[in-house]
Amino acid sequence: MNVIPPQRAGTIAESAGVADRSGWCPIDPVSFESRLQPGIHVIGDAAIAGAMPKSAFAANAQAKACAAAVAALLAGRAPAQPKLINTCYSLVAPDYGISIAGVYSPRNGLLADVEGAGGVSAADAPPETRALEATYAEDWFKTITDEVFT
Repeated sequence: MNVIPPQRAGTIAESAGVADRSGWCPIDPVSFESRLQPGIHVIGDAAIAGAMPKSAFAANAQAKACAAAVAALLAGRAPAQPKLINTCYSLVAPDYGISIAGVYSPRNGLLADVEGAGGVSAADAPPETRALEATYAEDWFKTITDEVFT
C-alpha cells in the first residue's frame, strides 16, 4: 500500500494568502506572480501551472523564468513570455532509461503544452537508445544537483 496524504501547497502559502480554496496557488504564467497577492511569486509544486507537471525539472525551469521576470519587473520592463521545458527520466536499469518530455508556454492564463513539442521514449527503442537515455538521466541528475547545491 502507498498512502498519499491530500496534496496542497504548504502552510506558508496559505498563511501568505497565496493559496486559493483548491489548496494551490494561482499564478500569472508569465511572471509567476500570485493572482491573489501582488508582489509574491510562486513556483514549483505550490503553483497552479496548468499542463506543466509538478517535478524537480519543472520547478528548476520555473525558478529561472521567475527570476528573469522579477528582474524585468524591478527594472520597469514587462517580463518576456517564457517557454519552459520539462523532462522526466526513469532509470529502469543501470543501462536502461526512458523519458517523457514537454514544452510549455503561457496560454489562456495557464502554462499550456506547445503542440508538436516533447514526447515519450519509443517503446521499441534499441538497447543503444536506452543506454543513451540512462546517460542523459545521470547527467541531468548531476547538473541539477550542481545547480541547486553550488
